[in-house]
Amino acid sequence: MLRLIFSDLVANARIWLGALLIAAATATVGAVVASDIQTAVAAGGNEALALYGISGTVAVFTLITALIVVGAVTDLTVTLQQRGYALWQLVGLRPGLVRLVVTAQLFVVSLLGGAVGCLLAVPLVQPLFRYAFSTSPELAGLTPTLTPAGAVPVVLFVAVVVTVGGFRGAGRAARTPPIQSLREVEPPDRRMTVARWLGGVATLLVVAAIVSTLPGTGLDTMAVPLMLISPLLAGVLAAFGPLFLARLVRAWTSLVPVTASAAWYLARNSTATNAARSTATISPLMVAVALAGGLYAANGAVGVPSGSLSTGSVVLLLGGPLLLAVLGAVATVFMSSRRRERELALITAAGGSSALVLTAAAAEAVIYVVTALLLGGSAVAVTTAIGAWAAGAWTAAGALPALTVTALALVLLLAATVLPTATALRQEVPRVLAPE
Repeated sequence: MLRLIFSDLVANARIWLGALLIAAATATVGAVVASDIQTAVAAGGNEALALYGISGTVAVFTLITALIVVGAVTDLTVTLQQRGYALWQLVGLRPGLVRLVVTAQLFVVSLLGGAVGCLLAVPLVQPLFRYAFSTSPELAGLTPTLTPAGAVPVVLFVAVVVTVGGFRGAGRAARTPPIQSLREVEPPDRRMTVARWLGGVATLLVVAAIVSTLPGTGLDTMAVPLMLISPLLAGVLAAFGPLFLARLVRAWTSLVPVTASAAWYLARNSTATNAARSTATISPLMVAVALAGGLYAANGAVGVPSGSLSTGSVVLLLGGPLLLAVLGAVATVFMSSRRRERELALITAAGGSSALVLTAAAAEAVIYVVTALLLGGSAVAVTTAIGAWAAGAWTAAGALPALTVTALALVLLLAATVLPTATALRQEVPRVLAPE
C-alpha cells in the first residue's frame, strides 16, 4: 500500500503539487500568527494584550479563509483523480482500501506542506513584524520568535484541515461505481450535504449574533466585529454554493448573447457544467474580495478614512489570508489545467482555431473572477448596510479595495489559464488527448 500511495503522488504530481502549495501557504500564515502569540506570551503587560487582540483577529481571518480554500482545493484534488480511483477498483482494490489510500495521501501531503510552510515562515517573521508595527514603537521593539512548540500546533492544524477537507471526496471516490466514474470525466458535485447545511447555518447564526451586539457599541470598538461580517458571509455563501452557483453563472453569463462570441459560449458552459472545478476556483476569490472590501467598509462605517489605514496594519491583518485565498484560486486552475487542455484540444480537433481556444480560456478566467466579485461584493455590500444601520453613516470605502483585489486576481488567473493553453496548442492534438 505504501508503494501505491507514493507512486500515485508522483504520477499525479501536477494535481498534488497544488494541494501541497496550499498546505504550505496555510502553514506559513498560521506560523506568523503563532509567532505573534508566542511573542505576546514572552512580552507580557500591555504589549501582550495588544498582540493578543491583533493576532486573534488575524487568526479568525486565517481560519475562515483556510477552511474555505483548503476544503475546496483538497476536494478538487480527489475529484480530478476520480477515474484513476475507478481503475483501482476494477483491478481489485476494495472501496475501503481506496478510501484509506486517498486519506493517507492527503495526510502525507498536509504534513509535508505544513512542515515546509513553517520553515518558510522562520526568515519572514522578524521583517514582517518590524514592517507591520513600524508605527507602534512599543511593539516594534519586541523580538518575534517562532519555536518548535509554536510550529507543531500549526502543522497539526494544517494536517487536520487538509485531511478532513478531503474526507468527503475520499468517501465519494470509494463508493462511486467504477463504471460511472469512467463514464463521467468529472462527476458533478452540486448536492448539499449535512456538513454544508450545519456549517452554513452555524456561520449565519454567528453573523446574527455579531450584528445583535452592534447597537449601542462605541465607534471605537465597532470596527473589529464589523470586519468579521464580510468574510463570515463569504463562508455562508461557500457552504450554500451547490444550491445556486451553477445557476448564478448561467444567469449572468447569459447577458452576453450566444451569437456574440463562440468563445464565451464555450467558457460559459464549461464553467457551469464542471461545478466542482468552478467552485474550487470561485470560492477562494470570493473570500479574497470579501476580506479586502469588508476591512475598509468596516473602518469606513466607523469614520476611519481609507487613507489613514497604514500599509503595515493592512498587510498584518489581510496579507496572509489574501495570499492564501488568491494562491488557492491559482492552484486550482493549475491543478485542473491538464483537464482544461484536453477539453480545448477537443475544440481544436472539431475545427476550432487557436484564437478561439485561447479566447475561450481567457473567457473562463473572466467568468471565475466576475462571479467571485458578485458574491464577495454582495458580502461587502451587506457589511456596508449593517455598518450604516449600526453607526448611522453610509460609506463606499469597500468598493475600491474589492475591485483592486479582483483586478489582481484576474491578471493571475489569465496567466494561469492562457499560458498553459498556449503551450498545449504547440503539441499535437492526439498527444494532448492520449492520456485521457
